[in-house]
Amino acid sequence: MSSLLAERGPIHVHVGGTAIFDGEPPDFDRFCAHVEERLELIPRFRRKVRHLPGRAMRAEWVDDAGFDVRRHVRHVALPHPGTDAQLRELVGQVMSEPLDQDRPLWQLYLIERGAPGSGKGFAAVSKTHHALVDGISAIDVGAVILDPDPEGSDLGLSGERWSPQTKRTDQLLAGRLEDASRKVLGMSRDATRRMLDPSAPRDASQTALRTAQGFFDLARNSDPVKPTFLNEEIGRDRRVAFASTTLAGMKRAAAQHAEGATVNDALLAVSTGALRRLFLARGEPIPSEFSALVPMSIRKPGEELALGNRITTLIVPLPLDVEDPDERLRRIHETTSRLKKSEAARAASIVIEASGWVPPTMSRVIGTVGGALSPVRGVMPQRLPWNLVISNVPGPSIPVYLLGQPLRSIHPFVALSPQKRALSIGAISYDGGLHFGLVGDRDRLSDLDVLASFIDEELEAIGAGATAT
Repeated sequence: MSSLLAERGPIHVHVGGTAIFDGEPPDFDRFCAHVEERLELIPRFRRKVRHLPGRAMRAEWVDDAGFDVRRHVRHVALPHPGTDAQLRELVGQVMSEPLDQDRPLWQLYLIERGAPGSGKGFAAVSKTHHALVDGISAIDVGAVILDPDPEGSDLGLSGERWSPQTKRTDQLLAGRLEDASRKVLGMSRDATRRMLDPSAPRDASQTALRTAQGFFDLARNSDPVKPTFLNEEIGRDRRVAFASTTLAGMKRAAAQHAEGATVNDALLAVSTGALRRLFLARGEPIPSEFSALVPMSIRKPGEELALGNRITTLIVPLPLDVEDPDERLRRIHETTSRLKKSEAARAASIVIEASGWVPPTMSRVIGTVGGALSPVRGVMPQRLPWNLVISNVPGPSIPVYLLGQPLRSIHPFVALSPQKRALSIGAISYDGGLHFGLVGDRDRLSDLDVLASFIDEELEAIGAGATAT
């Protein structure tokens, strides 16, 4: 629930993505029915936040008695000719609007891109508040409506009509007081058990404290960086840009330029080169200190099939001052290899595995901690731990379909959170492709499409090759 409090002013705490499909868009009534049927798999998407009187207690998730899928599933047609630029402009507008906290915190847009038979395909844009998708088992409405078979999947859904379960405010309050009394009465016993058994489960407040402390330590022990034009106050409006390449091309480029380098290393090198080009194009000095907050896997050989996330978040210095693409990739690989073995990586990984919090929750937590404590004398000096977030997550490795129509690409939306971060770079793999989603403050980054073109140029420079989006 902490992300509900974080959403204010220019800070939007929703994530999502733009899925681009081939073929004709489905009938909207059929699309709505399909989404509503699949909501059985994610019951929280029919629930809304209910604040108790005085907001002194933690808010509750309650069924929305007036739930109407058409308040959340929307239908838009781009004006002729339905270009990629028009699509990106619309996505930016959609993502600039905060979600209504009086209703379930998600939206899904079906976007037509041209007249029937135009061959432009269609898009679906998902927008979900982070309060709905915190945790290891998080799943988004955009995922559950897809199928690995164009004919659909038998998911064992009941098909029963949904009916809300309701509780009066006095019942909620009584339940809270009963829970509190049980905790008080059992506190000594639980404290003793936890002291003797460090693996004993902890309550949510302890988990949050442990998580915050872990990322506070990560920020405190990282070298500070200097603010750039990307680290000025932002507004509420967003713009997006896209780029794509092949996963095989990125793997090949990583292997050719640095022994043991990963796709994530290559992605960081491409992003670094593109950012360098952007600084030069703007006539800005190239920063000698520039870092990204980067979620990454720290699995060891042989752990590929092990359960659990084995994810850590590292603050990775990016060598923007290095001109040669090969040298940039080698230097980034050396840096990430060293950081993955560090005590900070191990500690952050333990925190994530214990708490179930995953990016971009971590970005928000560490940013909130750093932002809240930086002015406090003697606690943390005023400093900027990182300049932007660069995130790379795996998607489906096989083709998937929406009501029979194939998904061509998906471009993630990584929220600009916390404040003074005007840019984020996300990537997701899908069916042999790797697809970038750039998010920028509308006013600070009017040249976001230029940055996307620089990513294409850097992909070519390292031999990965860009593909049309």
